[in-house]
Amino acid sequence: MTKTKASGKIITLILMMLSLNTIYLLPYLMYTYYAPLQEAMGLVGRDAAYGSLLNVYGIANIILYIPGGLICDKYDAKKLLVVSMIGTGILGLWEATWPSYTMLMVIHVAWAFTTVLTYWSASIKCINLIADPEEQGSMYGALEAGRGIVGIVITSICVAVFTKFSSDSTQAMTYVVGFISVTMIVVGILMVFFFPKTSVEGATNESMVDAIKAMLGAFKLPITYLLAGMIFGACVAQAGISYLAPYLQNICGMDANMTVIFANYNRTICTLVAAAISAFAAKKMGRSSKFMIYAGIGSIASYIALCVIPGSASVMYPIMMIMIFSTLCYPVFRALYYAVIDEIGTPKNQVGSVIGIASILGFLPDTFYTTLCGSRIEADPVGGYRFVFMTCCAAMVIGLVCTIISDRMVLKYRETEEYKASVAEEKN
Repeated sequence: MTKTKASGKIITLILMMLSLNTIYLLPYLMYTYYAPLQEAMGLVGRDAAYGSLLNVYGIANIILYIPGGLICDKYDAKKLLVVSMIGTGILGLWEATWPSYTMLMVIHVAWAFTTVLTYWSASIKCINLIADPEEQGSMYGALEAGRGIVGIVITSICVAVFTKFSSDSTQAMTYVVGFISVTMIVVGILMVFFFPKTSVEGATNESMVDAIKAMLGAFKLPITYLLAGMIFGACVAQAGISYLAPYLQNICGMDANMTVIFANYNRTICTLVAAAISAFAAKKMGRSSKFMIYAGIGSIASYIALCVIPGSASVMYPIMMIMIFSTLCYPVFRALYYAVIDEIGTPKNQVGSVIGIASILGFLPDTFYTTLCGSRIEADPVGGYRFVFMTCCAAMVIGLVCTIISDRMVLKYRETEEYKASVAEEKN
């Protein structure tokens, strides 16, 4: 395999930080600009139709995860990323003209193709390809930490643009969507000229038949389901974080303004800190799975504490500290679980398929979990929040078990001649 120079790895990380922080902004823009985006689209008073745009995008995503993995293992990751970034940006510029509802629906379905089919698996695989065997964890951890920093910058620019033109919400949203779209197109063009080669030997399959065989083989690999379990645990825990601030306000009596501050800074700062520590720890410990085990144990312990300690004003601050610790744990999984794919010696031509299959299984809670939690909290607030903590704990137990098994597989693989030969090749 051709080694990627240090400068190429740095450029790749920077471009991927920009890429990952822009490509999913437009499909989910209603999360942060609900009312002004609804007005710009001409859907005021049509909340069901408005919400259907995101639903159809989500449904298309689920359908395209596995084909996306297949395509990723057939074609060069760099080319797929370039097409995805420029294509998503062009669709964004089309949206900024605020076409008819039918065309908006078409745009959202098309976004599923450019953000999942050609992008998702390729975005993970490109780091897998350029990182040496011993630096997979540190590279993915650095990527996650950098995403947090870049995300704050891009979000701040979007807020500044919206604020400047807020007197006309449609005009403001036109500029916001336009800025994000142009940024994606520029990043895509930069990838053409500065992204290192990802078409290394053995990374892609020669024909579509070979790609299908590789995908069918990925269904038989243990790492596919272990990765799905790790993603599942982090996915549920991440969703559960959304209920921490409401719990402090509704059960512990925290002031509303303080709750907003806690909600905004807890996730942002903890994600940055956890990702940075993950990058360092993975490099120091020599493998990603080991530090993930510690994070999994810490996460489970925190959720058990939240289940056992009755919420009240008298224990509000201790509970807050437990919540902060919990929020520090799950990003470790997000930062490192993709590194395990390479650390157990997964063939490069099956990495995309493994990611695609694991993603459709691991991210399945996104289709039902928050609705389930919401209904439980609505029926019984105290019991509902306890249900959230218990399910997060159970999900992280699944993630921890999968991590422990993966860690043993990593150690077993490192005893093989194949691994020793690959390390020797990288050093030479």
